[in-house]
Amino acid sequence: MMRHLFRLCLLLFIGLPAMAQKSANELHYTSSQRQLITVYKGTIFVNGNKAFIFHEDIINYPSKRNKLVENGSSVFLFLEVNGAPKKNRLYVFKIDHSLADSVVNAISSDVKDYDRDGNLEFGGSDLTQTYPAADSMYYVPSRFYEIKKGKITFDAELTETTDKKVNGIYLDEPFDSKGNPKVIPKSKKRH
Repeated sequence: MMRHLFRLCLLLFIGLPAMAQKSANELHYTSSQRQLITVYKGTIFVNGNKAFIFHEDIINYPSKRNKLVENGSSVFLFLEVNGAPKKNRLYVFKIDHSLADSVVNAISSDVKDYDRDGNLEFGGSDLTQTYPAADSMYYVPSRFYEIKKGKITFDAELTETTDKKVNGIYLDEPFDSKGNPKVIPKSKKRH
């Protein structure tokens, strides 16, 4: 009995570290359509075939934002990548058969129903430097996307609502001719 218990303990002692180790640079998913998706060292494999190769491996493998989202018959792979020196980004790929087609590059955020319309959204705004004068600020534009009917589209309504909340106004063209955020007067807080 003691000998059997000793062997069991020894096997657990040897086996647990091997079972607990998970590679820091790989992800595995299986879609409801039985597509096997692996992300390993900057390469996306679908059903064993190389489907997309990043120029450099900037994927944030431990991120909880890396996931598969299925909508209708469409399968989307969300990967959070390093966006230094600004915010991280979400690269979104549509997985179709053994292909991974890059469809959106957005600010990294949770994928959830932000505006309670029954559809999942993601996106946000990047970091903007502080304007030197106290009476003005740089316009901080956001950009949100929505997953609906198997497609990812720009969510103009959520983007406008968010921009009005953050900036006090909404600008269709938030950047000047040099690509810099436009300067706007600071909105006064109303009590």
